[in-house]
Amino acid sequence: MANKFELLFKEFIDSYDSEKYDLIWAQHSLKFKSFWNEKIVQGKELSEAEIDPIVRMIDIKAKGFNKKTDEAAALVGLRQGVWYRIFKDLKIKTNIRDILNQIFNTDQDQKLIDLINSLAKENQTYKNGLTGANATALNALLFINNPGKYISSVSLRHRIQIINSFNLGSIEAYKDYGEKIIISNNAIVNGISNLINQQVSPRTISNFLYSDQIKSKWKKELEQVDEDEDITDEERLSEENYHFVIEKHLEDFLVVNWESTVLGQKYELIQEDGELRSQQYKTDIGKIDLLVQEKKTGNYVVIELKKGQTSDDTVGQLTRYMGWVKEKLAQNALVKGIIIAASSDDRLRFSLKMVPNTEIYTYKLNFSLEKSD
Repeated sequence: MANKFELLFKEFIDSYDSEKYDLIWAQHSLKFKSFWNEKIVQGKELSEAEIDPIVRMIDIKAKGFNKKTDEAAALVGLRQGVWYRIFKDLKIKTNIRDILNQIFNTDQDQKLIDLINSLAKENQTYKNGLTGANATALNALLFINNPGKYISSVSLRHRIQIINSFNLGSIEAYKDYGEKIIISNNAIVNGISNLINQQVSPRTISNFLYSDQIKSKWKKELEQVDEDEDITDEERLSEENYHFVIEKHLEDFLVVNWESTVLGQKYELIQEDGELRSQQYKTDIGKIDLLVQEKKTGNYVVIELKKGQTSDDTVGQLTRYMGWVKEKLAQNALVKGIIIAASSDDRLRFSLKMVPNTEIYTYKLNFSLEKSD
């Protein structure tokens, strides 16, 4: 007689075409491996436009993802700029690239655990979010490289909730980062297979766990991931919104190329639990465009981009966040503020004269057309 869990899975699988989606993920994996080998390992030229379709297969939050036509690994929730930074670092930093490449080509669990621990150690000085405490980015990459082995529940926090809720093992037995990733994956794949009394793909198991009838049995809280603002074609064509559109991409550009910018010479991006937090830094009064720290002093710097707002609104937003950082984070450290805009008008300039430790930076766009031979 089937148990309750088997019946729930039967109800799920009756409306889920596992063969169809397993085939999609086999194809996605081949595309990713081709990208990885040609663009990352072999070091060929790599543009953000070439990264975008890979991120769309990984993250539901990716730029251009279409919920009706696209199939992504998970709601990883990383900003596009963070993904650009991860792949940029993997391309140019051979120490972490070579370790991850070994991970991608290894099936032995103990070797995987050791390699993942080595990767985390090597990557700890790079502020890219690849080996964060919750392992969302790394788990997503492991899945797309080998969807036949790894689940697409990419959050270690979610995995722990699943394992505890369905008695799939002892979390206390996981001694290090590598074990948390590999053993939690195996515990869920094997444990759920036993509960449903059949072998199915890790992707099918993952989608079953996130189905409405099962998710409520293990998920302790429903995290809300704020949607990026959508911009219509009409808004894109509007002169009034031109710089708003540019500045949405400028934020990603700054994060990806931080060390080579004038700001990156003096300030550094912030990591918390190994994950890049500077971009869209969450506060209980909103999100700071960029929060960074002064390299020499540790002073905090709030950076706001003037995204189509009035000068008064921008200054008000900057000072509000500066006040929050002073009270919640800075303690005895100084808090500075920077506004980045297409141009500096008198309203902006006069307003900041009365706000200590603030600056204005303007950006310039260089665009040219050349006739192709």
